[in-house]
Formats: sequence, C-alpha cells, structure tokens
Amino acid sequence: MKALVYQGVEAIEFKDVPDPLVQADEHLIKVEAVGICGSDMHAYLGHDARRPAPLILGHEAAGIIQGGDDDGMRVTVNPLVTCLTCRACTSGRENLCPNRQIISMMPRQGAFAQYIAMPKRNLVEVPDNVPLRKAALAEPLAVSWHVARLALKALHSSMDRRALVIGGGAIGLAAALALNAMGVVDVVIVEPDDARRQFLSEQCDQQVVSSTD
Repeated sequence: MKALVYQGVEAIEFKDVPDPLVQADEHLIKVEAVGICGSDMHAYLGHDARRPAPLILGHEAAGIIQGGDDDGMRVTVNPLVTCLTCRACTSGRENLCPNRQIISMMPRQGAFAQYIAMPKRNLVEVPDNVPLRKAALAEPLAVSWHVARLALKALHSSMDRRALVIGGGAIGLAAALALNAMGVVDVVIVEPDDARRQFLSEQCDQQVVSSTD
C-alpha cells in the first residue's frame, strides 16, 4: 500500500509500505479521510520523542471496512487500543490502561496510509448522510465534547451558564461549539492570533477576544 511516512525532522516521504497485519479480532479499513492533529505536527517538527522515525502518523481517521461480515461498513476510528483486562480497563477507565496503544505511535502505525487494521470495538458506524471527511473529526470532537460535559457537570446549579475558552485552535473551537450545543449561549474564546480571531468571528460566528484585551 501507499503511505506518507515520517522519516525525520521536517521530512516525510510518500512510498510503498507493507499492508497492515490484521489480527483475529481486527478489521482491515480502507482509509477515506484523515485529519492532521497538532500531535502530528509536533512529531513532524521533531518535538515528540514518543514518535521516532520512520513512522506513519495520523490517528483521526474514517474509512470503509474491507472484507468479513461488516464488509463495506462506513466507520470512524477510536485510535486508542486498550487491553480490556487491567484494573483501569475493568473499572471503566480505559484511558489509564498501562498497556494502551494508539495508532501513529509504535507498535501501531498511523492512518496517513491506504489501510489500517483496528479492533472491531474501536470502530463506530457512520450514518450514510455523514461524509467520511467529517466523520474523521469524531476523535477531536469527542475530546472537546468530553471536556465541555465535565465543565458543565462541575458547574453549580446557581451559577450562570457561560464559558471562557482559552485558545481558538481546533480543540478550542470544538469545545465552544460543544458548549453551544449543550445550551451555553454566552461562550467567549480567547485567541492571540489576529488571523485566527478573524476566522473564528467571521466564519464560525464565535465571540472572540484577544489575549491582550
């Protein structure tokens, strides 16, 4: 298959690599869309020792299952693979699994490739009316939805439902949108970059202020 391989600091190569090995509990997925996370950029710039070259980056993915009973199913990917047997996993805290793996960090190659292999439990079916390029955003959106939910849970019932989001990058914007969807109308994003503030205001209809205001 073809893949975009991180070869070293600010060096990537589009090349042929072996197809992923599909384990007994896994599906082969043809990648149709994949996002570029900030962590991918950190690795590309040489700022992430957890992602040494050579490595296929990318973990925000959506695609189509190839073969098996679910052949043709459109799915988005939970990139975190856990053991299911440790104390953290059995208590519902899989994010703390000491044996956890994530695609784009060895031993699991990432999704800047034609195919990836993932356990069935890590796949979420995508409705036909949702484009896969949008479904690839499920993982970063889930991060923001989770933090917005926790913030509202911690808010005392007597307090005003308003929020300040620090940083208007992808996760910050998604957090603001999640808060809006949860009924919080008064949401302000603090963003130092002029161009990003303009984009958030004009294209995303968000209340934005400068960090120097």
